[in-house]
Amino acid sequence: MSKIRLAFIGCGGMAGAHLSGYLELKRKGVDIFDIVAVADPVEERTARFADLISEVQPSPKVQRYGDYEKMLQEQEVDAADICTPHFMHHTNAIACFEAGADAMVEKPLGVTVKAGKKMVESAEEHGKILAVAEQVRRWIGPRAVAWAIHSGLIGDPRMFFAQTTGGAKIDPSNLVRDRRMSWRQSKLTGGGGPIFDFGVHYVDLLIYFFGDVESVYAHTGRFSGLKYRDPDGNVAEPTVEDTSIASLKFENGVVGTWSWTGAAPGKSFGFTVYYGSTGSIHSDGVYPNGPQLQTWDGTVKNTPELIGEFLSAIDEATTHKYFPPELYPDPAKLTGDYGVALEVYDFLTAVRDRRRPELDGWDGFKAQVIPIAFFESTTCEQAVKIDDVISGRVDAYQQEINDKWQI
Repeated sequence: MSKIRLAFIGCGGMAGAHLSGYLELKRKGVDIFDIVAVADPVEERTARFADLISEVQPSPKVQRYGDYEKMLQEQEVDAADICTPHFMHHTNAIACFEAGADAMVEKPLGVTVKAGKKMVESAEEHGKILAVAEQVRRWIGPRAVAWAIHSGLIGDPRMFFAQTTGGAKIDPSNLVRDRRMSWRQSKLTGGGGPIFDFGVHYVDLLIYFFGDVESVYAHTGRFSGLKYRDPDGNVAEPTVEDTSIASLKFENGVVGTWSWTGAAPGKSFGFTVYYGSTGSIHSDGVYPNGPQLQTWDGTVKNTPELIGEFLSAIDEATTHKYFPPELYPDPAKLTGDYGVALEVYDFLTAVRDRRRPELDGWDGFKAQVIPIAFFESTTCEQAVKIDDVISGRVDAYQQEINDKWQI
């Protein structure tokens, strides 16, 4: 095919990271696409995007729209990158498919299970590619962890523990913040709070490492008492969680606990650790970017050793699949967040080659279901089966959201 004609729907926060990824591809000589149009109701955002794009892509000139539907009607678009609030993902993506365009959607895939299903089904009905933006598994640390687990370096997988604990440095006698509430702080527009918004990244890793989740038992809630200002300046309280504590059971028998809170002032810490029958892999932080392996006899492999062993063990085809040489010829030297450039490159080449992206709509759907199951478990105060959440037999938490957006 000729150059892919790419459009942006949404030019806010995370869209900027996506744009940086595409522009990095341009700077590295990846000349398989042009950004032809951008759409966002805030004119300043589309103007900023158009200016940034013109610095790297002088031609064609980027067309700016306040209405994405008008853009899809007037522009010949092959693919769209969707970075809008969660409650809009399904309507944006379905409009793209109906207009004949493939789409990559920022995570989480949909605001509810029903929304995610609608997106996947529409992509299949129209024969279009639906990719989910997921950069974390593409970093070399998580790739090495997946390889180590799947290669048996820690024996048979048994359990995992992950915890991130922190709290804002705010005077507890004055918890009202002057800044405005965002759509992320509302259940109806965000679908959930941080454990949904960025928790899907960690869920994707867990599925990558251990396979599908069978059931969860969770408590999510709000402890901080933080309040914000609504658009009229009135004090308003968020309607999403700031804490989640969950137990997960996987279909292969692996069990684990995952805790996250932003409501714990004082000491902050974070770690993730995976245990098998002969050893463990652990890393500081919420993601295993600096993995270390320790076996039952005390033998330790530090991060450079483990990553070096990983790169030596995989064949050339796998290395090029994970880290395309036209982008990153020396994976051992990778630093920073190069995952977004890899995710957008995977999307573009999937569109060009008419192949399945590494993470398609069903992958995004499976990842979003798990934190939604946390909310459903909290609502019904018992463990829930993932199949029951997928089927809709358990949907008490989501019902309000589905009713609001007529999903």
